[in-house]
Amino acid sequence: MSSSIPDLLHRRTCIGCRQRDAAAEMVRIWLRQEDGEIVVAGASRTGRGASLHARPGCLEKGLRPDVLARAFKRRVTVRDATELLQRITVASGRKR
Repeated sequence: MSSSIPDLLHRRTCIGCRQRDAAAEMVRIWLRQEDGEIVVAGASRTGRGASLHARPGCLEKGLRPDVLARAFKRRVTVRDATELLQRITVASGRKR
């Protein structure tokens, strides 16, 4: 089984389960530098980001402060976890 170069370029590692998968199967999050807020948006943003599956287990583990700190290379505080989960859920629904 051989993968083409474009396929390899569009694979990401989920910060929750640590499994590699197609970027299209995950939600991309960024840490906004100005205020430290986590932004859920499309793949058009640049800068340090992290990918995660919108699966309950991946979200539970991936949104822990220690996991986010490793992904963003700085301490991260989630101000409103319920609201963040809602934004991730909405973003994952748009991808399908």
